[in-house]
Amino acid sequence: MDLISCAKAEVINRHQFFVEWFTGRAAEAELEMSLRAFAPDMMMIEPDASTIGQADIIAMITSARGKRPADFEIRVELVAARQIGDDVALVIYDEHQVIDGEKTARRSSAVFTADPDAPEGVVWRQLQETWITTE
Repeated sequence: MDLISCAKAEVINRHQFFVEWFTGRAAEAELEMSLRAFAPDMMMIEPDASTIGQADIIAMITSARGKRPADFEIRVELVAARQIGDDVALVIYDEHQVIDGEKTARRSSAVFTADPDAPEGVVWRQLQETWITTE
């Protein structure tokens, strides 16, 4: 599989895991494999412009198990993807969430590098999320 295909699959599959984990349906054993997708030096810029690193991201994901209602959903729409280096890909996607009937959306740009030990063959290196105003 090529780098772009791996990065797209990672975005889709990680968000599917988040739904299962956040609603409490994912098994505890799935967490360790999923967390391998985040590089040790990963940084995330949240929609409010705060920046967090891999340790905070892992703590946030780990503690969120079962915190969302059963009807929680995330829908990912891939917007663009391109290779920006030998082993580096950029994926831009929109993430739509529904929590207790309330809809939110954000546009994200994510940088990935190849890593054969990661679930989809790539790891998240940087993620930036920006709110999209919804009606």
